[in-house]
Amino acid sequence: MSIRSSSFRLPGLPCTALAVVLGLALVGCGGSGPAPEDQAAPDLGDGGPVAAEPAHDPDDVPITEADVERPADYDAAVSRIEGYRDSIRDDIAAARPTRAHRALDELDIVLDWLPEIARDGGVPRERWEEVNTAAQGLRESFNAVHAQIDAGEAPDFDAVAADVDEALARLRSVEAGEAPADGETP
Repeated sequence: MSIRSSSFRLPGLPCTALAVVLGLALVGCGGSGPAPEDQAAPDLGDGGPVAAEPAHDPDDVPITEADVERPADYDAAVSRIEGYRDSIRDDIAAARPTRAHRALDELDIVLDWLPEIARDGGVPRERWEEVNTAAQGLRESFNAVHAQIDAGEAPDFDAVAADVDEALARLRSVEAGEAPADGETP
């Protein structure tokens, strides 16, 4: 038995309609335009195309504790914190605030270490709370500046400068004594 093409028909569906349906099923509705990555960003009528992703900030590179050298003692930690303050302030004053990212990230890590460095570095127990609260105040001040930079706003270092300097003066006023022997707690 042979089937001729003219005898094969679906009831109620003309051959041209069947060809269109099969053609769309095989090709899809999108046509043969450029691939999505080759297409220009859509214009929303505001004067420019919409970017698919925000521009990457080459100065904002994630770091870990392994990327930061741990200060040898309490005095070295406070000196390092002062250096970060100077670097951040100078980058902002020079109108290159994104350059402050690395110093801000390293500062945050050193501030995390500071209570332990103070304890192990012979800071008297009665001064530990002062070290902790000064470190927390510094973190809050610098986080405000960091948030402004991340938001693309002009950071206002002057708004936190007095608090930063006061907290650093409190840290400087704490004198570290002799480090305890291994296994001892001051």
